[in-house]
Amino acid sequence: MNIKKRRARRKYYNWEAEIAKGNTNKFYHSTDFEIAREKVLARDKGKCQFFLGKWNDGKHFPNKIKIVDANTVHHIIPIKERPDLALDIDNMVSLSFEAHEIIEERHRWTWRKKKKRLTEERW
Repeated sequence: MNIKKRRARRKYYNWEAEIAKGNTNKFYHSTDFEIAREKVLARDKGKCQFFLGKWNDGKHFPNKIKIVDANTVHHIIPIKERPDLALDIDNMVSLSFEAHEIIEERHRWTWRKKKKRLTEERW
């Protein structure tokens, strides 16, 4: 769907107030965020800035530099801390899903391998 059609169906919200109330899920599914997300992905040419070595949060660094397609947009300053920067594209960076999980420190649980049983017991 192109931007003009989305803007026509867009509802206007005071996102600072909505995020302060805790409606972050509503924000992330909004047309406003979708448009900002596309602008950021276009600015970064659809490539993950973390694995290119162009951006890091100061704590996490990539093991090796590689070209990976970006599918996620990350807020550098979290929107819960600064709701006024929620739609500021200078506060966003394009990341791959794996890089976003590393930066959000969820990779410890996501990438854990489960042990498989050698054979399933049947009695």
